[in-house]
Amino acid sequence: MFELVFMILASPLGTLVLSAFQDSLYAVIVLSDCDECGFNDLGKLLFGGLILAIIVGVGGSLLWRRIREKQNSGSEFVSIKSNGRA
Repeated sequence: MFELVFMILASPLGTLVLSAFQDSLYAVIVLSDCDECGFNDLGKLLFGGLILAIIVGVGGSLLWRRIREKQNSGSEFVSIKSNGRA
């Protein structure tokens, strides 16, 4: 298992993904650098991030459900059961 992960990370695509992830982490660190932020402010930021994640998750699931309903408007179920008895 570890060999597979190592091979993926050593591939050109894996290094590209890993470097993009590393760059995004650096950007988050630079953007979140706040000299006036105390411990209480970090709790507010964490709570705000949690609420934002819940809102994005609910919105995404509602959007996904509406797209799925529009695509499957017709029923593809075919019954082989006869209505009358002979």
